[in-house]
Amino acid sequence: MKKTLNYFLNGLLILLFLAGSVSAAGKMVKDDIGDHDKASVGRIGDLIHESLVDGYMLAYHFLDLRDANSDGMDKATMDRTSAMTNKEMEKPHHLMVYIMDNNHKLVLKGKVGFLIKDPEGNSQESMGLYMSRGFGTTADMKKKGTYNIAMKAMLGDKRIMDNFKYEMR
Repeated sequence: MKKTLNYFLNGLLILLFLAGSVSAAGKMVKDDIGDHDKASVGRIGDLIHESLVDGYMLAYHFLDLRDANSDGMDKATMDRTSAMTNKEMEKPHHLMVYIMDNNHKLVLKGKVGFLIKDPEGNSQESMGLYMSRGFGTTADMKKKGTYNIAMKAMLGDKRIMDNFKYEMR
């Protein structure tokens, strides 16, 4: 009986050791890919452009607030959006930029500005506000055609500038 109990306890110890090792290995793999996967969770709008500037990864997302639905929005954002959306909105478009540094960490502090030129060359300037782990602004992009979108970010003592074209159809 003593011998059987000894085998049982040794077997139990081995199982506990193996289970702990498997759990730790799984956590290491999850941590290695976790930051990259977590970066895209909860982003607002459709991805419209990506850039790499001075080691920073920039992902731009766009949402027409007049057609807003709950995709990627938490309840508080949905409530704010539905409270202010209607077909007559002056600035019905929401533009977000999500910034990751060269270590794949989200940049959560900084000052971001946008300059948006419509197809006729009229400019809209606005500061991006920190929200949903990125920086966002609203704009009037109701006219069909190609818009020039420029972004400038001050991240500590680092200045990043980017621009791209986006077509409204």
